[in-house]
Amino acid sequence: MIGGEIMNAVRSFSGGRISGLVEPVKPQSSLAFVQSKPKNSILLLQGPVGPFFAELQEALSVADFATRRVVFNAGDKFFAPQRNCAYFTGTLCEWETWLRFELAQNAPDAIVLFGSNRPVHKVARRLADLFGIELLSLEEGYLRSGYVSCERGGNNQHSPMVKWRPKLLTRGGRSDAAPAAGAQPSSFTTMSFWAAAYYLVRDFASKPSDALLFHRKRERILPLALSWAMHLLRRSTARIIEFPTRQALSRRRDNLLIPLQVSSDSQILSAARGWSTSRLIEASLMALRANPHAPLIIFKLHPLERGSAGIKRLILRRAAEIGISSHRIRILHSGRMGELTKQSSGMVVINSTSAFSALHHGVPVLVLGDAIFRHDAIVTLGETEADISAFFKIRHAKSRLLVDEFIAELKSQSVIPGDFYVSRGRQIAIAGIVGKLKQQQRAPRGQEEARG
Repeated sequence: MIGGEIMNAVRSFSGGRISGLVEPVKPQSSLAFVQSKPKNSILLLQGPVGPFFAELQEALSVADFATRRVVFNAGDKFFAPQRNCAYFTGTLCEWETWLRFELAQNAPDAIVLFGSNRPVHKVARRLADLFGIELLSLEEGYLRSGYVSCERGGNNQHSPMVKWRPKLLTRGGRSDAAPAAGAQPSSFTTMSFWAAAYYLVRDFASKPSDALLFHRKRERILPLALSWAMHLLRRSTARIIEFPTRQALSRRRDNLLIPLQVSSDSQILSAARGWSTSRLIEASLMALRANPHAPLIIFKLHPLERGSAGIKRLILRRAAEIGISSHRIRILHSGRMGELTKQSSGMVVINSTSAFSALHHGVPVLVLGDAIFRHDAIVTLGETEADISAFFKIRHAKSRLLVDEFIAELKSQSVIPGDFYVSRGRQIAIAGIVGKLKQQQRAPRGQEEARG
């Protein structure tokens, strides 16, 4: 263990006891967790894979914020700084008890985390609300590429934008949007590199007790490496093999597009309203069979879905079983979502952010799960298989004015320019996050002065 000293965080609080372990990354760093609360302090929890949170912590320190961070496994620790950082290991219940005590004794001005649905972050969101502490939640951008999500309280179904209501905007009533992101290179390759490093270290070097708080299960390294190698090979091959299909589709404008999400996606697991990839496939195929005049449907496999080959076999087998000709469906590993969307007359999603591409291009969207964009003013709301069948028959785009209003509000409140993985994008995103925290810092002071 780096630093060679373990601090047993067994403290009494409200008659109970905490039995988690907190290890300072260096002995002196434990002071950050026992000293009186510094002014303008920030507590960072888990971040995206890679060095982003370490760089954010450094930038916050330069901007005169007092920072401290909790890491939960060897992967977190590998990318964390060695100062003002502590290592928590234990159960989710122990984490909640420890954090409750920490917030009661040494509350930060704000908590910053990545992924509001991770188990440790669900606890943090609930306790932050209980203690009245600002919480800034980061996520992959709703509007790709060039933006990242940066929201108060949570992302996706926990976003403040879930409560959005349309209003007729006058010329002077439009919200100030986030600065334009500009052209951004794809960060998929860089993200894949950081993810490989993170999960390799996490799975090999973490303590057994750390696995209790993993947000993704541990996998054996050889099967994992083989799985990713085969997946990347399939994707590379698909770009070539599927080129004629994509060209043929580009000459059509009536396709129905169904973007599939990663089966382990937290949005599928926690906000799908009972929908799953297999249920969506089954319902779509049955709707196609019931509507002989429905256009061709395209199943777009997710680029991170390692089980995509099995999903493709499932679709083809089930279509054959119920008598659907293979000429009525297409299954793609490759292709840009924007290009596929422009060629479509409708899109069906559970809660995939691909829906933003449809909104941008004025393509009707059926939304089945909970999502930041689940608003009747801008999409068609769905609950059951019958809604998919109805959408296959009749669909229409919603008001362009209201869609533009929603996107403008989203850019103003929920996203900032930047990227979590490539160097230049990280710098831009960090500047935006620091700016947002400074803005939150000034807001309470302004309210106090107004009351005075």
